Amino acid sequence: MSDNEMNTAIEKPDVESRLLAALAHGSIFLQGAGIIVGVVVYLTQREKSKYAAFQALQAAVFQLINMILIVAMWIVWTLFYFLSLIPVIQAADAAPNAPPPPIFWIGMGSMVIPFAVMIVIGLYGLWAALRTLQGKDFRYLILGSALEKAGL
Repeated sequence: MSDNEMNTAIEKPDVESRLLAALAHGSIFLQGAGIIVGVVVYLTQREKSKYAAFQALQAAVFQLINMILIVAMWIVWTLFYFLSLIPVIQAADAAPNAPPPPIFWIGMGSMVIPFAVMIVIGLYGLWAALRTLQGKDFRYLILGSALEKAGL
């Protein structure tokens, strides 16, 4: 076990540390501003509580990665949607009262994908908030162990 693992595993977080950790994870619903919450908690708790600092760092990095992912998904969806409008415009010229072609509805329906990912990510952040509020150690998949190995 590394020193960081031992410190976070041994330390029994007090109420303030648990609340700050939960705040950092739960701030995922503030979207981009949640990253700032995580960074502020990390910076203010580095010397006071390794538990709160590590949880806040995880939350900030998790939210940053997911914000980039969601923005990329919305950009791809927008491009797909605009491409699906080309047949709609062509069909409107040929037959003004014709219904939109199926590709248009596929483009509209694919909007569900980024929303679903946002909901799953938000629920995962809330799960982390609940676990840390209970004083339990929480690690995001892949990210938590990577940050721990980096010694942060």
